[in-house]
Amino acid sequence: GSNDRGDLFYAMKRVNGNPWSEVMGTLSREENLDILLRVADAVAFAHSRDVIHMDLKPQNVMLGQFGEVYVMDWGLAAAVHKPGKAQLITDTDVVGGTPAYMAPEVALGKLKEIGFASDIYLMGAILFKIVTGITPHTGKDGSACLERAADNDIQDPGCEDDFLPVAYKAMEAK
Repeated sequence: GSNDRGDLFYAMKRVNGNPWSEVMGTLSREENLDILLRVADAVAFAHSRDVIHMDLKPQNVMLGQFGEVYVMDWGLAAAVHKPGKAQLITDTDVVGGTPAYMAPEVALGKLKEIGFASDIYLMGAILFKIVTGITPHTGKDGSACLERAADNDIQDPGCEDDFLPVAYKAMEAK
């Protein structure tokens, strides 16, 4: 908008709540899966408008005091152009994200391969976290974690779960 003098401004909704990452461990599996489904609804809406988030993770989901689920931090979002590949909204050739959850094409900086599937990978990575308690990629430092993401080297969860095949399917290298 603009004020009476013509100065431009923007306004954002103030979101009160807690990051999902801070309460995930205290919630039941069913509650966490319900939140993930609601995140999926928001992502589906964004995809229907040809936008990908590119940094989905529990830290970027806020839970409101009345059960609201908000997908936050759209700073890395990208516009998707046919046939479903990303064009960054900013004037940069650099992509970003969180290596612990990152899709291989993002970790490798393969801009022409980043698309809707990159967000689906992130959703699978969050599901992996819900059912195992760990992130898909790890390393002794950020660089090692990024390398594991680039190689799609998913850590062994050390457990079996009916949802793991779903998470692995979402995290297949494209």
